[in-house]
Amino acid sequence: MNASGDRLAVIVPCFNEEKTVEATVEEIYAFAPELPVEVQVVLVDDGSTDDTVRVLHGLEERFGARVVINEGNLGVGRSILNLYDTFDPETWVSVMPGDGEIIFASMRNYVEVRERYDIILGYLHNPVIRTAGRRIASSAFTRITASLYGFPYRYLNGLKMYRARAFQGIDVVSGGHAFVAELLAKAILRDPGLRVGEVPFMMRGRQAGMSKAIRPGSVFRAVREVVAGYRSVSRYRAEVIRQDQF
Repeated sequence: MNASGDRLAVIVPCFNEEKTVEATVEEIYAFAPELPVEVQVVLVDDGSTDDTVRVLHGLEERFGARVVINEGNLGVGRSILNLYDTFDPETWVSVMPGDGEIIFASMRNYVEVRERYDIILGYLHNPVIRTAGRRIASSAFTRITASLYGFPYRYLNGLKMYRARAFQGIDVVSGGHAFVAELLAKAILRDPGLRVGEVPFMMRGRQAGMSKAIRPGSVFRAVREVVAGYRSVSRYRAEVIRQDQF
């Protein structure tokens, strides 16, 4: 029951998730009554070539979820960024990928500490659920971004919850996993007073399809996106410093 008046918008981005998104959304709605916030679900199809769109419209009819259909494949980062300005600045926002790997009940950890933070990052409580290759790649990415940006955080690309205002009005040039690092860096540069916290979240093994986190050529693309993001943050930092001088 929502006694606080807070609203949580859960964005579910999908790309060819016809076999998994229904169970993901059912899980969100099943657990939502346990949270002391009003939950709104936004389903986003990012240019799927399978039957995902039909499944999303079926979920819209069943649950009253909001459905957004991208004209083409924009990438998960751009799909999420395009929605920020549609939310009230004080709305809490989270992202649950349509592949069903994240356990939505983990959201309890986030809402319990929401009054203390503006941005709540998640770190994986059960990393053994992932393959060694995926753990190594994730750890390497975290170390690289920590070195580039000076982040002290344990993980960047897991389940998060944040006030919409923390990221509204910020543009991002990078995609893939580098998107979050660039967005967070710019948000902190714009508002050094942002309160950033960390809580654990849980994952399960993927029930259908293959993970899109590791593919042939993904290392090259990740490096390219990290470089693009860091260059953009460097320009943004210079703008912020100039503005502070006047």
